[in-house]
This record gives sequence, structure tokens and C-alpha cells, in this order.
Amino acid sequence: MNGALLKHVRPHFLSMQGYSSAGMEAGKNEGTIYLNANENPYALPGLEGLNRYPEPQLLALREAFACNYGIENDQLVITRGADEAISLLVRTFCEPHQDQILINPPTFGIYSVYTGTLPCKTLSVPLIRKGDEFILDHETIIAKARNPENNVKLVFLCSPNNPTGNSFSHDIIAEICDELEGHAVVVLDEAYAEFSKNGNMVEDLESTPNLIILRTLSKAYSFAGMRMGCLLCADTDFIELVKTKVMETYPLPRLSIEAAFHVLSPEISALAKENIAKILEERTRMEDALGKAEQVTRVYPSDANFLLVEMKDANGFCDFAEHNNVIIRNFSSKEGTENCLRLSIGTSEENNLVLELLEKFES
Repeated sequence: MNGALLKHVRPHFLSMQGYSSAGMEAGKNEGTIYLNANENPYALPGLEGLNRYPEPQLLALREAFACNYGIENDQLVITRGADEAISLLVRTFCEPHQDQILINPPTFGIYSVYTGTLPCKTLSVPLIRKGDEFILDHETIIAKARNPENNVKLVFLCSPNNPTGNSFSHDIIAEICDELEGHAVVVLDEAYAEFSKNGNMVEDLESTPNLIILRTLSKAYSFAGMRMGCLLCADTDFIELVKTKVMETYPLPRLSIEAAFHVLSPEISALAKENIAKILEERTRMEDALGKAEQVTRVYPSDANFLLVEMKDANGFCDFAEHNNVIIRNFSSKEGTENCLRLSIGTSEENNLVLELLEKFES
């Protein structure tokens, strides 16, 4: 398993010498005097400890993440949300002006944005729309990613998918991984997995050498403001390469680290699960209520914490809601989500306000 991903990495990363920061060399131990990192020795009042750089990948925090996701601590890299992991992967695998990623629109737009900044190209295989379903065109994905003329290095799959809300079959994802082994790396973005009845595919990592999974604390754990996520894979050699040669020198703010320990504690994890249950209950209620509204033409089934809603006048309603201090994401001009908006599930009171505004808009 080790080294399976390294053959896809840009060659210069394999030979280059990574930067060894003071934090990497010595760690951070209480009772030790550190004069090796050019830090200011005088902490400001109320900000004690923040004058010191944090460890880049604190072992205790990696163990907390590993316990939460059911893997070993050397099979993950902690990142600033899943977004940073996406950027790291594009930089690690894709040669500028040469390689491509493959995506399945409509999907999370940041994949192609990060690719464009390198710059590399994006190859699109749109989702197949069948009634209320958005389905992966897996045969075309496999064919295009295996074609050497396309130079596809990464295949991004988002499940549950943003903005459509649906999950994809684990069997289909596994088939894509199997068919692309030796050809491309499959990146499965599971940012919304905690809301999904399908669960996650972390248990498949050991048997799937070309699979990388992205997770985040932003959604299910109410932690978007602290920017904490992680990249998971079975190839520990690849994990070490990312940590020592690709990541920023000190990627994780100390306050985010301390808060993450709190969020991953058993008592807070239990509370997070209670909140997930509330969101799922509200999602069902909103799906039913929206489906009865005159302006709504379709509510797509969701496995996430949001709903994709097709309307007669999505633009008009989004503008009307904004005028009433409610912001809804408008996807009506995007290919594949024409006349649609994406509604994040809020509290019961917030959701009631949306329904009230919709009733006023219709009248």
C-alpha cells in the first residue's frame, strides 16, 4: 500500500528537500526553554502561549482525529478545512499547463478554481439527471481518466454532492477507484458524510490504494469558523511527503488546535450528533413544506444539510429573501441547476421565516 500514491506525485516533490521548521525539529514541551524559532518571549496579557508557534501536526491532535474517523494517526494530515486539502492535492499531483483534474458538474466549484490558479485544466463529465436523481456517468469517467491523452491526475467525487445534495453509490465509487488504479487518484470529498444515510467510505481506504478521502469539522461539528479538516489515505509515505514537503510551515493556528480538542471530546461529539438529528428532522420538514409551495417545481432528495430547490422564479425569490435579511445561495444560472437555489437548513425559527417569505412572495 505504501508508495501507491507516490508514483502519481509530481517528480520534483520526490527529490526536493523540504523545509524543516523549528517546530518540526524540536516539538513543543512544557518546561523546555525554546530559543530556536525567533519567537517573541513576552506573551501579551490574556494571550499567553500565542507568542509561540504551534507544532505543525501535533501528535495528540492527529490521534484525536484518527480516533474520530477510525484510522491510524499516520494515515491523516490535518488541514485548514477540506479546502486546503484540495489545494494541496492539486499542487502535489498536477503539473502546470500539462495535467488535468476531472470533475462531475454540478459540483463544488472550488475544485476547478484551485486547478485554475496553478494553472491546470479541468475536464468535466456532467452528472446524469434522471428525474429527481443526479447520477455519476461512471463509464465515461473511467474512459476519460484512463485515456493517456487527457493527462488526468485527480478525479474529484463529492458525496454527498454539493450543490445537488445526493450521495453516490459506494459500489460505483469503488468501481471507479478499481478501474483507475495505476492511472489516476480518486479524491472523495465527504464534507457532508455525517448527514448521509449512506455513511462514509473510510473503511475502504485499506483496500483502495488510489483513494484519498477529505473530511471536515466545519459542517457536522459546527466548526466552520476555526477551519479544521483532514486528508485521509492508507499510504503513510504519501502522508509524510505532504506533511514535510507540501504543506505550509505552520498551517494550524494554536486557537484552532485547542478548540479542536474540545470539539472532538466525547461530550461535544455527542452534542454534535444531537444537532445533526435536529438538522435532519428539519430537512424532512422543509422538504415536505417546500414541495407544497406554488412557486416550487421540484425539491431534490438530499443526503446533506441543505436542499436543492427548483423554482419558477429562483432569482426573484432570492432577491426577495435578501431584501428581508435572509441570504440563500442562488444556483439558477449554473449549468445543471437552472432555476434552482440551495437552501441550507437553519434552526426551526429560521426555516419558518423562509416559509413565511415564500408565502408572501407567492401572494
